[in-house]
Amino acid sequence: MAAASMPSSELASRFVGTILGFAVGDALGMPAQFLTPSQVRRYYGKPISGFTRAHPGHASDFLAEGSYTDDTQMMLATAECLIECRKMDPARQADALLGWYLNTVPHRTPMRANLRACKHLSTGRAWSKSGVFSSGCGAAVRMPPLGLFFHGSPDALVRAALDDCTITHTEPRARAASVAVAYLVARLVVANERSSPGDQVLEAADRAAPLDEDVAAMLRWVTQIVHLPAEEALFEVGTSDDALEAIPAATYCFLKHPRDFARAVLAAANAGDASDSIAALTGSFVGAFAGDRAILADWRTHVENSEFLVGVGQSLAALAGTSANRNAAH
Repeated sequence: MAAASMPSSELASRFVGTILGFAVGDALGMPAQFLTPSQVRRYYGKPISGFTRAHPGHASDFLAEGSYTDDTQMMLATAECLIECRKMDPARQADALLGWYLNTVPHRTPMRANLRACKHLSTGRAWSKSGVFSSGCGAAVRMPPLGLFFHGSPDALVRAALDDCTITHTEPRARAASVAVAYLVARLVVANERSSPGDQVLEAADRAAPLDEDVAAMLRWVTQIVHLPAEEALFEVGTSDDALEAIPAATYCFLKHPRDFARAVLAAANAGDASDSIAALTGSFVGAFAGDRAILADWRTHVENSEFLVGVGQSLAALAGTSANRNAAH
């Protein structure tokens, strides 16, 4: 289904679902970050089933329940730049990331590559030279807004994703994962009842393949293991913050429960390790496919800055009918 043939209310629901679902997933995964699944159960007495404060001594123990991490902060920086500039402006995006680096106190479990790249920016290095050679998922997790904005222009989407990625990450896996995330969101947000989520993941893999065949192969593989129980599948895929694991892990959780937001995101959250990033992307994928109605009302209401998140999604949806998302990335 093309965006033009989708009711505007449905498209808006999916845009909001993408942004809000990301933050909700991030907040659910936050207290399990850095832990193993058995440690999650030991620290919290049971699997995570809702917003929870991180245990004492955790890197996020200063955050209230329902709070998100740096992943959502950087995703929102991307969305706000698109809304402000009505195009992908990598110099403006770099300024936004630098602002996050300089003005956020304390940082919320930031990824090392992002910090190193922002340090380069702070010394005056150009956005095209600030990235570091890292295969982490720190660039890929800020791509959902690009998938929304450029959903009608695949070639511009790829250029925009690569420019955005370059600011912090230059390694091929990170670049391929960034394109895959943006492209998958773009396909899911205009999917209809006849669309196959698995086929859309395969399309995203094809888009990523010229950049890194390993990322593409992992995405193709997860479409073949959806029958496995979540804990087994995620153990096989891996749940680290490497792009080769985090993005396929989130894709698996989405494919396992493409319209059941709670089951998909909680599977990601309880996996531990890079659970904030994996659950955030899982929530974004389900939100893009099933709309914001798929998110439990209590989670929609009580996630940090819920009204602001909804407004960001609505603003991006309002731009969807303009020519902005069909423009070239520069």
